[in-house]
Amino acid sequence: MIYDYPKYYEAAFSFRDIAAETAFIAHAIDRYSAVPVERVLEIACGPAPHAGELIRRGYAYTGMDINSTMLEYAGIAWKHLKPEPTFFKANMVRFDSRFKADFVFVMLGSLYLNSIEEMQSHFDSVASALTPGGLYFLDCCIQFSDMMVPVHSNRVVTGDRDISIQSAFDIRLIDPARQIYEEIWRVDVDDNGKHHTFEMVEHNKAIYPQEFLLFINQHPAFDFVGWWEDWDFNRPITVGCNPTRPLALIRRV
Repeated sequence: MIYDYPKYYEAAFSFRDIAAETAFIAHAIDRYSAVPVERVLEIACGPAPHAGELIRRGYAYTGMDINSTMLEYAGIAWKHLKPEPTFFKANMVRFDSRFKADFVFVMLGSLYLNSIEEMQSHFDSVASALTPGGLYFLDCCIQFSDMMVPVHSNRVVTGDRDISIQSAFDIRLIDPARQIYEEIWRVDVDDNGKHHTFEMVEHNKAIYPQEFLLFINQHPAFDFVGWWEDWDFNRPITVGCNPTRPLALIRRV
């Protein structure tokens, strides 16, 4: 799996504007957090691309992931920062954070839950890790698009130094009754003339907007704050929107 090759994973997403995304996060904290934010926790952190920018802004950073190789890579990459970021291995469905966080976030739709029970367990775990008044920020985790469309693809060509990446991402709905869809991610790597191909197939439960609102409104630990599209607070998501990058924010009660 490409998750065992963090250098390639990082190159595949090198098109992201990490500084702008971090600025949006900082703005969200300033605008909506009911508590001072000292420590942030990233779920499914991977190589932790935002750790540097967040620490430079004065936050202590903790990253959580299920992949040991990713955690080791991130720990080495960011060990020079002060305060040094911390990392721990855990499953996002149910976890106990070793540090209480004032802000929790998950990026790039990396919220992998396969049932309403797993969804409940995940948000209960986040509630336990999050300081009352703190925020949980979810990037691209709510499905505003029509999942009944059998296939839709996103193809990206990017690179980092001498690494060229061709990435194809497809989604197929496989169980409409349970709202389960299949993600197929194919990555072709040219690393200085050495070629590698990876294909990852993962199943996930679609979380639709009204379902998400109902779930959060019924959860005793959270209030819904708002959602926006494409890293822009001037673009709140409204009825009829079909955002390509929905960003949701909830607050710990």
